[in-house]
Amino acid sequence: MKKLIGIVPASNNLYKTDFVYEDKYSISNNYITRVKESGGIPIGVLPQGIYIEDENLKIYDGFVMTGGGKIHSYHIQVIDYAVRNNKPFLGICMGMQTLAIYFLLCKEKEKRNYNGNIVKLYEELRKSKYNFTEPVEGHRNAELKRDNIEEIKHKVKIEKDSILYNLYEKEVLNMPSIHRYRIPKVEEPLKVTGRAEDGTIEVIEYNDKIFGVQFHPENECINNCIFKYIISKC
Repeated sequence: MKKLIGIVPASNNLYKTDFVYEDKYSISNNYITRVKESGGIPIGVLPQGIYIEDENLKIYDGFVMTGGGKIHSYHIQVIDYAVRNNKPFLGICMGMQTLAIYFLLCKEKEKRNYNGNIVKLYEELRKSKYNFTEPVEGHRNAELKRDNIEEIKHKVKIEKDSILYNLYEKEVLNMPSIHRYRIPKVEEPLKVTGRAEDGTIEVIEYNDKIFGVQFHPENECINNCIFKYIISKC
């Protein structure tokens, strides 16, 4: 039976304006295509505003969190659900950054003796201008078009003891990159298994089911192996 893969959407303008039809979520067709080609059934994960209930996440066998420009509370909630239930999870670009932020929040929660839940801590730290990410140059040199994917690629060095090395059997991958911010470090139990030539963290792993990539594998079918892998772990 095919697995239901919840694609967690981006939402860059949610509640930013007074126009109700600006409050929307978005999923690039490439994510849907890669999951479908890889043997899964792609289904959008639909929050209610900026939140989502655990009850609504139970139907999914695994998750793919897309890139985007703004991390909302529902992004943290999906990762929390995946980690607590050991559900397969692939974070892409902002999705990878959110995975790293989740484990940073876990450390901050412990360090601060914080009694609230992880989502409330995220919201409080965000309001206090906590620096979850840092700017980086040279990783978004062009906007992605149908005919310029080679222009936005850069090299990613992969650790041998890693998920991606086992999939590609290569120490260096050439991957599309379109982001202006990066994660400066990760907290245990996450480990870094891939970096760009300038040191930018490009691949992180929690276990063999939960990991993230800073680059955009959804833009080429050659990278279906990543999506097949996450589906195989369902």
